Amino acid sequence: MQELNGFPVWLPLLHKAFPSQVLDILLREIKYELSSETATGDSHYALADVAWRGDWLWDQIAPALLPELRAKRVNTRNLGHLLAIINQSSVADKVIAAIASRKANATRNLIFAPIWFAAWVGVDPAAAIPALVARFAGMDDPVQQTKLALAFIVALVGGRSQEGRARKAFRTVEHMKSLYLLMARYIRQQDDIDRAGKGVYSPGSRDDAQDARNALMAFIEETPGKEAFLSLLEMGRAHPDVDAWTPSQVQEFTKSLVATPANHRELWYHAVDKLDALKHDLENGDSSIASILQAVDQETEFRKFLGGWCRDRAAGRYVIPQEEELADAKRPDLRFLGVGFDAPVPAELKLADNWTGPHLFERLEIRLCGDYLRDVRSSRGIFVIVYLGTKSYWELPNGHRADTFEMLTDELQRHWMLISNDYPGVEDIRVIGIDLTRRGIDTKAAKKGKEVAKSVAKPPKPGTGRRKADASLPSSDEAPSSQTRA
Repeated sequence: MQELNGFPVWLPLLHKAFPSQVLDILLREIKYELSSETATGDSHYALADVAWRGDWLWDQIAPALLPELRAKRVNTRNLGHLLAIINQSSVADKVIAAIASRKANATRNLIFAPIWFAAWVGVDPAAAIPALVARFAGMDDPVQQTKLALAFIVALVGGRSQEGRARKAFRTVEHMKSLYLLMARYIRQQDDIDRAGKGVYSPGSRDDAQDARNALMAFIEETPGKEAFLSLLEMGRAHPDVDAWTPSQVQEFTKSLVATPANHRELWYHAVDKLDALKHDLENGDSSIASILQAVDQETEFRKFLGGWCRDRAAGRYVIPQEEELADAKRPDLRFLGVGFDAPVPAELKLADNWTGPHLFERLEIRLCGDYLRDVRSSRGIFVIVYLGTKSYWELPNGHRADTFEMLTDELQRHWMLISNDYPGVEDIRVIGIDLTRRGIDTKAAKKGKEVAKSVAKPPKPGTGRRKADASLPSSDEAPSSQTRA
């Protein structure tokens, strides 16, 4: 019983051979442990071991622990262990609901009430959630309301140092929506702690609670169907995730119809809008310079052009530094830096004609998501691909083929959706494809233009160019031949 980590490996085998004897010994130790409990501390003895590592015993021991659950408990850890054992056993939902509802309605203690409400919601959400709403409505102190909400949602869903051990009857779209709307009212997004870029920290109850609140929405986002869609619309109307503008932003927008980004998310949207505007200008503009750019096949030159174009239109709302180098000597093609906050938006630029399909997908995933968005300050990026018109198709990593540039762009955006779960720190990637052939020249002309540009730019070999030139020129006494004139 005093094993350091759980039970000895032979105890489950002993229980299998002598179930009643082993069960009696463990029950006797647990009851003794509970009879001498204090308000603080954890005994780290039989009860905790059964809760954490006694899955082979839960169904048999749980009914015998129901009287201990009904009794008054003074230690929240012991109460949590009891609920963990019983919730993970075969005890019927209605039995747990009867105990939890009576305890939740009877106690006003903000330490124990959240635990009982979480246990109740886990087995009978249809009755428990309205009761929880009524409890909040009967409280006058906003601080106490927030305290109850913080403890309840962590007890229900879990946190970094605490598993959510309630049963899962609440995991339906309707119940999760109700819980999210309730929690968002008392755990407000505007009060969330933003840890990004602020060094080492020790997460507290607020960190766990806001993560648990967001997990409720994540469940609905991952659920297909009309019900989930309508629930998200309702949640978005009630608690939009776009911050309200400041008076200065409203005044600025009134004058210029553009507002200065105030955070990383707004900066990302602003950068996407700028690059979309450039795309529209090059593909559809009456004064498009697409045909000129088609003769340029170096990504460094395009990077200079894109950076200069965006920089000229910044109007003090963002900054794009020249040749910014990261700690591992990598250089993002573009980085949009905000004004008044430190959360850059990186952009990766690629000429689609110069790369194979698998290489483009690898650059999106490894370079942009893996390298440039590794820093906790940045969670959104942009992948820009430019089409000159010299490549007719791209092989895709899935074995298919993109026969048009538009198909390639769509497949890259779809690839981000497939890998997004592998990059939990990356919120979104936007793929922007700029097709210079829309306002440029056709593919054959583009190829010919590149060949001519290369031949003109190629220097003659030392000692040969001058002699050839001299030999080809007529003397001053001769008239130019017809071939020379031609």
